[in-house]
Amino acid sequence: MKKLHSLIKACMSNDMSLFKIKTKNRKASVLFPLFLALYLMFIIGTASYGLFKQLSPMNLQYVLLSFFVFGTFIMTLIEGVYKTSSLLFNCKDDLLLLSLPIKRRTVLFIRIFKFYIFELMFNSLFMLPAMIVYVFFMKTLTVTYIITSIIMLLTLPIIPIVISCFIGMITSSISSRFKYKNAIEIIFTMIFLVFIMIISFQMQSITKNIIQNATSINDVITKIYYPSGVYAKLVTNFNIVDLLIYILVNIILSILSIYVLGKFYFKINSRLKKVETSNNVNINDLNIKSKSKTNSLIKKELNTFFKTPVFIINSGFGLIMFMIITFILVFKFDSLIPIITNKENGLGIPKDLIMNNISLLILSITMLTGFMTSITNSVISMEGRNINILKSLPIKVKTILMSKIYACLIITTPILLIGNIILFIKFKISIIESILLLLLVVLIPLVSHFIGILVNLRYPKLDADNATEIVKQSTSSLVSVMLGIIFVVINIAIIYSSINHISSILLLIIEVIVYIIIDIILYLCLINKGVKRFNKLSV
Repeated sequence: MKKLHSLIKACMSNDMSLFKIKTKNRKASVLFPLFLALYLMFIIGTASYGLFKQLSPMNLQYVLLSFFVFGTFIMTLIEGVYKTSSLLFNCKDDLLLLSLPIKRRTVLFIRIFKFYIFELMFNSLFMLPAMIVYVFFMKTLTVTYIITSIIMLLTLPIIPIVISCFIGMITSSISSRFKYKNAIEIIFTMIFLVFIMIISFQMQSITKNIIQNATSINDVITKIYYPSGVYAKLVTNFNIVDLLIYILVNIILSILSIYVLGKFYFKINSRLKKVETSNNVNINDLNIKSKSKTNSLIKKELNTFFKTPVFIINSGFGLIMFMIITFILVFKFDSLIPIITNKENGLGIPKDLIMNNISLLILSITMLTGFMTSITNSVISMEGRNINILKSLPIKVKTILMSKIYACLIITTPILLIGNIILFIKFKISIIESILLLLLVVLIPLVSHFIGILVNLRYPKLDADNATEIVKQSTSSLVSVMLGIIFVVINIAIIYSSINHISSILLLIIEVIVYIIIDIILYLCLINKGVKRFNKLSV
């Protein structure tokens, strides 16, 4: 038991550092992430208060709790499938843990327990505000509600974690049998996420019907997802037997899952680490080609990106969304018009304004994709403990940093160019506007790439145990995404306010000039301050 406690403490103390921001002020490093968490909980609490207030006259407050349980399950499942490959399979510390005198199932338990803690924190951001707000609409606060809510909060991550672990096990098992293991895993995960996203497009109509059909929807949810029904039932009519059965189900499910996963986990892991080699190499036929330093560095960056599933899924999903949006605009544009023009349930933008400024709509989509596809916010951290080796190479730091920018442009530019050209043909955009938009296809993502690498140099995470910590949970990824959102909001607000005063062509010309200036400023920052920060990096 003491060994288990020490291992859990070591793993968790190391991983919890990702929630801290590296700064000289220790209080700020903890308080800032805490502030963000509390701010998000406040927003969710405020939104849930409005829904509770509408359901309260009908005495259907408990229905919203079951909605929250089900919604949290869906979000945890999506995040769980996304994280499974890097948190459970093919971890960097496998050899270290397996060399220690501990049972293999203990290693698996530690990994799943760490997974559970992360998902518990994630769930709490959504469920705690709803549970607290519900108290204001109760006639009397009971001890049974408090006990039920605490148990529910602690057990909610179990079922989605179990499902995501088995999905991860199946995809990893299949991908481990192929030469290109990561490619198969990426394809499976992308298909799953795209499927979820397609369903989410229907959420507006679902939300619209929640209040009107609350009881019937609740009946469906409680039948589909067991915890939703149990929680709603315990809140309205507490029964100790139902609570004990629910706890027992979760305990049995956890034990069985660890037992079943233990049967296949280490076999899959060993196959994932196997390196495929070819025996058909003839040294006499070996042809060695010399490449430039920049080309070699770009190839290295592209290999890192395409061989890291979590990197592709997180950074590349914005490009997948862009392709889906392009497809919808080309084939389903007429069906989108009512959603955009409707003042009650849509954006309330006049139809004439849209049809006369299609080029600006394309610009907004490109801008959103460019800033949301932030790859460079992780490229420095992905070097990890090899950063000192990279620094020792006889290559200029400017060349190293710019090669990372070039690699990201190679990833993003072709997809954006093809999508834009398709939209130009569909909406018959003029040649001048098309040329200006094609320039912005390069200039806008370039701003995002410069910001990402500068932020990553400011907040590097070179001691991470896996790619998920770097790509998904690092300070640089959070800061760069937030800056991207700010850029998009400000830019779209300026475009929308200027649309009636300036022609589309003039507005596009101004955008090109502004982005050229921003790119030049950021480039100068990178080759001056960025180079200095890179030289100071060490592990």
